[in-house]
Amino acid sequence: MAAAQRNQRRAPSQARAQATCAAILEATTRILEELGEPALTTNRIAERAGVSIGTLYQYYPNKQAILVAIGRRENARMDGIAAELMAAGVSERRARIRAYVRALSDRPATRRAVLKAMLESESADVLWPSGPEAVDAFVMSRAVIGAVRAAVLEGSPYLTQPVFEDALVKLVGALQAQP
Repeated sequence: MAAAQRNQRRAPSQARAQATCAAILEATTRILEELGEPALTTNRIAERAGVSIGTLYQYYPNKQAILVAIGRRENARMDGIAAELMAAGVSERRARIRAYVRALSDRPATRRAVLKAMLESESADVLWPSGPEAVDAFVMSRAVIGAVRAAVLEGSPYLTQPVFEDALVKLVGALQAQP
C-alpha cells in the first residue's frame, strides 16, 4: 500500500469534506501549540474541529496521518513561496532554502510533531529534483533539511536569522562546486 493511501483514507472531493479536513488540520495545530504533543489525541482533535470521531476516521486512520497531511500541505506552501521568490528574481537555490526556512519558522510545536511524523512515515522529498546527479541531490537536500530540522527541533534562534539562510546557500554552493 502506498504511503498516501496509508496516511489518508478518503480524499475529500466536495467543498464540505475539504472544509472538514481543513478544520481537522487546524484543530491539530491549535492543540499542539496550546497544549503540546502529549495532549494530542484523535478524540481531542475531533472535539476541537467540531466533528465526530467517526468523521475524523473517515479521512485519517490516526494522528500520525493527520500530522503527515499537515506536512504535505506545508510542502505545497513551500513550493508556492519558492515560485513567488523565483518570479521576483531570487535564485532557485536561495528561493528553495528561504521557502523551507519560512515554512518551518512559525508554529514550533506543530513543526516538531510534523517532522517526527513525516520521518517515521516516509523520506523527505529532494529539494532539487532536476539538479545534479541523484546522489549529489540527495546529499545536498539532506544537508539543508538536516540543518533546518535541527534548528527547529532544538528551538535554535538561528532559524529566523538571515545569516542562517546565507550559510545554507553557501553550503549548497560549495557542494555544487565540488568535482
